[in-house]
Amino acid sequence: MLVKNKKSAFFFLAILAIPILAFTGFRWYEDNMEELPYFGRNYTIDKGNVPHLQVPDFSFTDQDSSAINNRFVKRKVWVVHFFFTSCPSICPKMIANLKLVQDAYGKDDQLKMLSLTVDPKYDTPSRLKWYAGRKGINTRQWAFATGSKKDLYGFARKALFIDATDGDGGEGDFIHSDKLVLIDRDLHIRGYYDGTDKGDIVQLIKDIKKLEN
Repeated sequence: MLVKNKKSAFFFLAILAIPILAFTGFRWYEDNMEELPYFGRNYTIDKGNVPHLQVPDFSFTDQDSSAINNRFVKRKVWVVHFFFTSCPSICPKMIANLKLVQDAYGKDDQLKMLSLTVDPKYDTPSRLKWYAGRKGINTRQWAFATGSKKDLYGFARKALFIDATDGDGGEGDFIHSDKLVLIDRDLHIRGYYDGTDKGDIVQLIKDIKKLEN
């Protein structure tokens, strides 16, 4: 009777273990092996054997009043987003969450991060440098940049596609997006993430590792 009970218990545990092991295996594959999609315009996913869209060259001014351009991210995995230093709502959350990304990859020279202001009139290089210092950010890896409003807004809409509204960067134009954009070494967009959501940040950290491997 005891042997029979042991066999029944073993069988019961085996039945419970199968879905757990299957789920664990699926999550491991998803986190480590599954390829990230390639994104095209307006969050669409590129499919088939077509040339994947590439992020074009850019040129702005960083927190040290130096030119910052595509050489900063050449052959690197990088994360880019838009913010402004006087933002009272989503921007502080995004910066705090991106700090978690930098903490995870702080000694990794294969990752770059770029924060572009949507308020260049106020966010001068000196203001950006003050802001980065206040947040304890390593600007060798994570740069803050400004430029002409027209160029910044054009890059947001036509290169990164993070805003679907029409606009030309004029006086009344304004972009306020929570999107973080993940870009691979070949300048392909590989992911969009809600910069205010901790779950998305955890996923971003995992996806960066996929692109670096």
